[in-house]
Amino acid sequence: MNVRSTVAAFVLLLVAPFAAAGEAKVTYVSGSTVYVDAGTEQGLAEGSVLELLRDGVVVARLKVTTVSAKRASGTVEPAGIEIRVGDAARFTAAPAAAAAAATATAAAGAPPPATAAKSRRDRGIHGRAGVRWLYVKDNSGLGQDFSQPSLDLRLTGRQVGGAPFDFDVDLRPRRTYRTRADGTSDDTSSNRIYQANAAWRPGSFRIAAGRQLNPSLGPVTMFDGVLGEYRRSRFGVGVFAGSEPDPEDFAYDSTTKDYGAYADWNNAPGAATRYWLTVGALSSTSEGEVNRDVVYGSGRLVRGGFHAYFLQQLDYNRGWRKEAEGESITRSGSYLALRWHATKSVSLNAGWDSRRNVRVYRDLVSPATEFDDTYRQGYWGGVEWRPQNKWIAALDGRSSSGGSAGSADAWTLRLGATNRTRLGLDATLRATTYSGPYVDGDLYACDVSLQAATRVRVGARLGMRDETGSFITPGAETVTWFGTDVDLLVGRRGYVTFAWDHTAGDDEDNDQLFLTTSWRF
Repeated sequence: MNVRSTVAAFVLLLVAPFAAAGEAKVTYVSGSTVYVDAGTEQGLAEGSVLELLRDGVVVARLKVTTVSAKRASGTVEPAGIEIRVGDAARFTAAPAAAAAAATATAAAGAPPPATAAKSRRDRGIHGRAGVRWLYVKDNSGLGQDFSQPSLDLRLTGRQVGGAPFDFDVDLRPRRTYRTRADGTSDDTSSNRIYQANAAWRPGSFRIAAGRQLNPSLGPVTMFDGVLGEYRRSRFGVGVFAGSEPDPEDFAYDSTTKDYGAYADWNNAPGAATRYWLTVGALSSTSEGEVNRDVVYGSGRLVRGGFHAYFLQQLDYNRGWRKEAEGESITRSGSYLALRWHATKSVSLNAGWDSRRNVRVYRDLVSPATEFDDTYRQGYWGGVEWRPQNKWIAALDGRSSSGGSAGSADAWTLRLGATNRTRLGLDATLRATTYSGPYVDGDLYACDVSLQAATRVRVGARLGMRDETGSFITPGAETVTWFGTDVDLLVGRRGYVTFAWDHTAGDDEDNDQLFLTTSWRF
């Protein structure tokens, strides 16, 4: 070992206990398993915990169960939080792994990884570009063939060129082709814009204009307008004014106008109790008439092994809304998720969801995801056992109400294994039984994946959903499905996913293909 490598390793071992920070991105979501683009070379190890962030706000934690040189996967806590591809992740590098990476880099005469990463991002701009293609082939003769090529472009600028200037761009143009059973066809185009904004951020002040996504806005997660905020390390306040885009094609629409304000608080760095709290108020009009007046709050609390997340919306009704609702104040949306790690391997969870509408972005759907979305509303509770963090046994009960399929009571048992054998085998078995006034049924599903090569992960799945109608809606229906997917890392910045699923039932028979490629820069 030469002098340079010795000094580098010694210095890093001294500073490692002071929590060297790392950053990553969510690259793929498969059921309850989330993948990120960082591995042992970046300081992750089995059992590492990452914080998952969206728009700068921590929404969940990811505990690593499988890790390779440049990739890791794990499970999300608390359960039920939707994680999306592109969400940010931050973590503290494991000292031994970080020291080894720095020693190897120094021995090769290259700058430390942090320095190299900093030089690549001096301009403050990064993002990704990708191509997606979804194809559904109807084999029943009752439906339609569906083809949808699309493009993804995501750009983020922070303190661009050292100036107090930020921007966000998220474009997803797509074209949809449909061919019906009678031979007729049509095609449509949609240039969906999820974000297109610029912000000036001198010191503690920030002024942003354009299409924005901001979790602090409560019911209005996306809007076209102006936002101004003042933020310190633990406190922030903001005001906003604008209009909501068209909910169908995301085009600019000035029909619904929104005005509001919010404030949020968070814990001090390194505090034993971590929390985040937002409260706000919104007044909305549609074509000059009352649309909605609402106060809202949301928050997260982490203390030891206890995790809690909540959100609440209260509508103040006036004008036609009071006549329609029959009272001045109504509760329009509630969500609560609790999780407690009673021991190192046993955790308890409970929750309640009465939200009327939830935006869910899915690349692929299956009878299992359709079932979970249909019976989302209601309350639940359960227990999970993870001995040595390699085996999984979980049981939960759910009472659903208010959804499109009516009420139902369901019990779900999950058994699984993570990171088994040299191939990093993950396997999950699920059995759900449910009953209600309209339908009784059972759902069974199995998911398996393994690391076929350093940069290739292969998965397979199959399932069956069997329903029997009640005296109100007589009849029976059985749906089966099976499929496979392949994830491929190309170099350090490329990512390719291919998935195929076949679904067959009494009223459907189709094949679904999905292909996506992306490149980070």
